[in-house]
Amino acid sequence: MSYATLDDLERRYPGELTQAGPQTGGALDEEAVERALSAADDPINRTLRTLQWTTVPVAAPVPDWIITLAVDIALYLATPTVLASQEEFKDRRKRYETALATLADLAAGRLLPATSPGESAPASPAFRAPERVFTPAALGGF
Repeated sequence: MSYATLDDLERRYPGELTQAGPQTGGALDEEAVERALSAADDPINRTLRTLQWTTVPVAAPVPDWIITLAVDIALYLATPTVLASQEEFKDRRKRYETALATLADLAAGRLLPATSPGESAPASPAFRAPERVFTPAALGGF
């Protein structure tokens, strides 16, 4: 199952697939969109493995930031090549490139992802120190 769905694409960018998505017989080719959604998962999964994410692929509920990246990548991948090169679709290319740059930044450690599902951020650093040697009682005569 892909991180994003056709509904996620439509919610984030209403009408964009209808305007310039893959077509079959004048209707949206949902199978081609599903292939693009599936292909969008690959760079995300590679990045999550680099980060040593606990479970890849991520099980539901998928964090919103992963869905957003998957939508931006899939929308560009679903755009027919003849349209993707036109000036009106430069924004799709830019969102795609931004999503890939975000993944590269995550993998390089320049960005930190939100915690994985089921995990919480530590409240404070965990540390342990040895007993104090120089206490007021030990230094009483000085």
